[in-house]
Amino acid sequence: MDKIKTVFIYVSIVLLMLAVFPSCKKYKGGNAKPLAEKIDEPVAVSTPVELYGKLHIDGTRLMSECGKPVQLAGMSLFWHHWGGKEFWNAGAFETLRDDWKVQYIRGAMGIELEGCYIDDPQTAVDIMRSGVEAAIEKGLYFIIDWHAHDAHPKLAKEFFQKMAQDYGAYPNIIYEIFNEPTGESLEEVDETWEELREYSKELIATIRAHDPDNIIIVPTPFWDQLTNQAADDPILIDAEGNAVSNIAYTLHFYAGRHKEEVRKNATYALSKGLPLWVTECGRVGVNFGKPRSANANPVDSLSWKSWEKWLNKNQISYSKWSLSTKDEMSSSFHPGADPTGNWTPKDLTAEGRWNRNHFRQRYENGWSESCD
Repeated sequence: MDKIKTVFIYVSIVLLMLAVFPSCKKYKGGNAKPLAEKIDEPVAVSTPVELYGKLHIDGTRLMSECGKPVQLAGMSLFWHHWGGKEFWNAGAFETLRDDWKVQYIRGAMGIELEGCYIDDPQTAVDIMRSGVEAAIEKGLYFIIDWHAHDAHPKLAKEFFQKMAQDYGAYPNIIYEIFNEPTGESLEEVDETWEELREYSKELIATIRAHDPDNIIIVPTPFWDQLTNQAADDPILIDAEGNAVSNIAYTLHFYAGRHKEEVRKNATYALSKGLPLWVTECGRVGVNFGKPRSANANPVDSLSWKSWEKWLNKNQISYSKWSLSTKDEMSSSFHPGADPTGNWTPKDLTAEGRWNRNHFRQRYENGWSESCD
C-alpha cells in the first residue's frame, strides 16, 4: 500500500507541475473564439507590449526586450481625413486587439491631399495623438506614419520632434518617416536613394534628440520597392554624425501587382543584412479608387500566399491595408460600422472578414515567443 500511495503522490505532483509550468516555444493563442461568422464578446489577454516589451533591431531581425526574435502583424488605418477616421480610438483598438488579434496599428496621417496635414495640421496632429494614446492605453504597438508621397523635410522634422518629445518614452512607439516615395518607373523615380538617405539622416537625428532607441522605419525608392538600393548603401550615421541603431527599411507590396521581382530585391536586401518592415501590403492590386462592384482591383490569393510564405520564412513584420469604409476592395468595413468597435458580421466587407480571420488564425497558430 505504501508503494501505491507513493506512486500516486509522485504522479499527482508531476501533473500539477505540468499544469503550472507548461512548455511553450511560442505564445500560443488559447483564448481566441472559433473562427466563425458570429463576432463574440472579446476575451482579455496579455497585450502585445506586455508580451514583447521594448523592441529593437538585431541584424535583420526584430527582437523583443528580452532578446527573442519577433514577427508582428497588424492593420493600417486609412488616411486620417477619409472614411475610417472614426476608428482612431481606444474602443476600436480594443476590439482589434482582443477579437481580431492584431499586435499593432499603423496610423496613416495624410500629408499632401486636400484636408490633410499641410492644409490642417492641428486636426491631423489631434487625430494622430488620439491614435497614439489609444494604442498606449490598450498595450498595442503603434506606427506613427507620415503618410506622404513627396518629401517635406522641414514639416516632417517639426512633426516628429513633437511626437518624439511627447511619446518617445513609451515602448509602443515606432516611427515611419516617409510613407511612399513615388515615381513613374524604375528608371524615373521622384526621390533617389541618395536623396532619401539624406532625408532619413536628418529625421533620424531629429527623433534621436528626444527618443534614443525606439525603432525608426526609413523609406526606399519607387513606392518602397527598391530595397536593394538601400542595401548597397545603408545608413550608418545620422545628420549629426552619430552611429545609427534600431533602423528598419520600408517594403510595400500589393499581391495583385507586385510579384517575384520585388521579392527578389527584398531577398537580396536581407542577404546584405538590411532589416525590412512591410508597413503596408494587401491582397489586391494597385487600381485603387474603384468601387467593389466594378471588380477592378481583385484579390490575388495565390500571389498573397507566396508573399505570406516569404514573410513568415524571414520573420518580417507587416501591416495590412486598411481599416476603412471607402468603397474599394481593400477596405475592411461598410459605411455605418460602429466607430468604437462593436462590429457585427454585416459591418465587415469580404476583405474585412478575411482580415479578421487571418489574424485570428495566426494567433491560434502561435505568436512569436514572448518574454513571459
